[in-house]
Amino acid sequence: MKWNEITIKTNKEAADAVSYMLTTIGARGTAIVDPNDIRAEISNPCSLDYVDSDFLSSLGEDVVIKAYFSAEINISDTVSLIDEKLNFINKFLKVGKGYCGYRSIKDEDWSSSWKKYYKPFEIAEGLIVKPTWEDYDIKGSEKVIVLDPGAAFGTGIHETTKMCSVLLNKYLRAGDRAIDVGCGSGILSLVASKLGAKHVMAVDVDKIAVEITRKNCILNGVGSTVFVTQGEIRDLKKEKADIIVANIIADVIINMSEDVSLYLKKDGFFIASGIIKEKENKVLARYSDKGFKAEDIIKMGEWVAMVLKCPGSL
Repeated sequence: MKWNEITIKTNKEAADAVSYMLTTIGARGTAIVDPNDIRAEISNPCSLDYVDSDFLSSLGEDVVIKAYFSAEINISDTVSLIDEKLNFINKFLKVGKGYCGYRSIKDEDWSSSWKKYYKPFEIAEGLIVKPTWEDYDIKGSEKVIVLDPGAAFGTGIHETTKMCSVLLNKYLRAGDRAIDVGCGSGILSLVASKLGAKHVMAVDVDKIAVEITRKNCILNGVGSTVFVTQGEIRDLKKEKADIIVANIIADVIINMSEDVSLYLKKDGFFIASGIIKEKENKVLARYSDKGFKAEDIIKMGEWVAMVLKCPGSL
């Protein structure tokens, strides 16, 4: 089988959003190459890899995304749609160079060759994310989330997902009710469920994300705990939650400030990430105006995650 390999050049901030967009318009798979991740791995004292300085310099700074579409698509229409979607994303995140071209390639098992690099990892203390094709021996009281990142947005590797998971582990109590806004693959809903939440409402405006979250919930046996719906938080019934988590982008988090207290119990926690450092103060200022208190702030790379305590509920 032949494929159309479409190349997008972007940056770390927008890479996940661009990759997700490509999946929603029909890409059968995406591969993301971040040159800074390669540099970090090579510079790690524990790394056994060695490359010369010329290779590192040649990597540049762009994050390169390769998306794989069936050869049967109308490539002109697909490229036009990609440009349209990139322009939309650019309203919220600086996309960078964008579309760089395409080529026709043969099926060389690209869709599964990358799997050898994706191994089980700890997303929060005692909580392991395991790809479906990998075996893992559970140690002690560890809990495992099973995920196939080839069919879902949100693998848990990104800094924002890790930070949200760490904060859920810190602030969520057994028996809590939680809401996951912009659930994507459902990974944070799965984290909340595995940590003991008795009821998780996962919501996303994207139909594909809703379907993927449902599949991952079935895969992990939490279908009776996690309930998935398409829409925005304001579309949900006004049932109060102990915790709301939203790993999206700063502008959407700011726009949610009118709704969060409608769905949080008094002294409940709003865990927010997907926030770049440059917009941290803007988010904090908006929620401070609404009476929220910044309970916790953590940072990884260029990203910020925060816990905002609800002063009361409406």
